Formats: sequence, C-alpha cells, structure tokens
Amino acid sequence: MPVVKTKKKASMANTLVDLTRELLNIGVFNHLPDNEIARLHWMILQGQVDEHLPLQPLFSYWYRGDYYSSNASTRLLQQCNEYLQRMGQPLIDVYGEEFYEA
Repeated sequence: MPVVKTKKKASMANTLVDLTRELLNIGVFNHLPDNEIARLHWMILQGQVDEHLPLQPLFSYWYRGDYYSSNASTRLLQQCNEYLQRMGQPLIDVYGEEFYEA
C-alpha cells in the first residue's frame, strides 16, 4: 500500500512541476524579480529529479502569477485550479474582488 501512495505523490509532484513549467513558459511569472525567476527554474529542475520536492513553495509562485498580462489560457488555469482543489489548496482567482463588486 505505501508504494502506491508514494507513486501517487510522485505523479502529483511531476504534474505540479509540469504545470509550473507551462506557466513559466507563457510568461505568468515575468513580473517577478530575476532572482525569483532563477529560484523557480531551480525548483523546476529539482522537481524533475526529486520526487520529494516540497509542493508549497511552487504553489506560492502560482498565487503570485500575473494571469492578466500573460498569455495564460483558460485551459491551463483550469488545470491548475483542478490540481489545487485536489490538494486542498485555495484556487487561483484571476478576477480578484473588483470583478465581483461590479
């Protein structure tokens, strides 16, 4: 039983790394300082070789992404939110409170 759990967690970490790489490639994090982008690249590389990568630091990048000015597709954002939901994390709200107040 623990082997299945380990494989599932490794698969989820791989998915997180893949989605983060896609977000990075389309420019969601371009507004961040260079040192943060470099750290994100390092975390993605670590995630490719380390199945025990802590997920929370990558989530924190997701929440700081700029989904307005990037070419973020609705499909990719939906995939990210589905992943966050499965992990019991808050969803990415690209509209912010202004949208709901209008």
